[in-house]
Amino acid sequence: MRVLLAEDEPDIQLITRLALEEAGCTVVAVGDGRAAIEAAQHGQFDVALLDVMMPRMDGFTACARLREDPRTQRLPVIFLTARSQELEVQHGLALGAQGYIVKPFDVFRLAVRIGELLGEPSASS
Repeated sequence: MRVLLAEDEPDIQLITRLALEEAGCTVVAVGDGRAAIEAAQHGQFDVALLDVMMPRMDGFTACARLREDPRTQRLPVIFLTARSQELEVQHGLALGAQGYIVKPFDVFRLAVRIGELLGEPSASS
């Protein structure tokens, strides 16, 4: 699985990237929503993991822009964020995200959880 990870917190970005790589994923990590859009427009990804609170462009705005662009409108998006209020979760899903994973999350099960959200219940990578 090829994963685009947009996370501005260096420690979380590193831990998440390492966990996904350990599960067999290829990960491209960026630090903000604008960089995520640029990477998605120029690369082939199976899923984008977006934090909500990021500099330059937040994850909600990035998701909306990905949905507006014909090049990226079918890219599955999963929010990976500490923003856990029900209204925020509903907003993220209404923007077209396939899922919403709240931090802190189990890094050892992250790839499996992503697979489940993408409709691959037996996925482990």
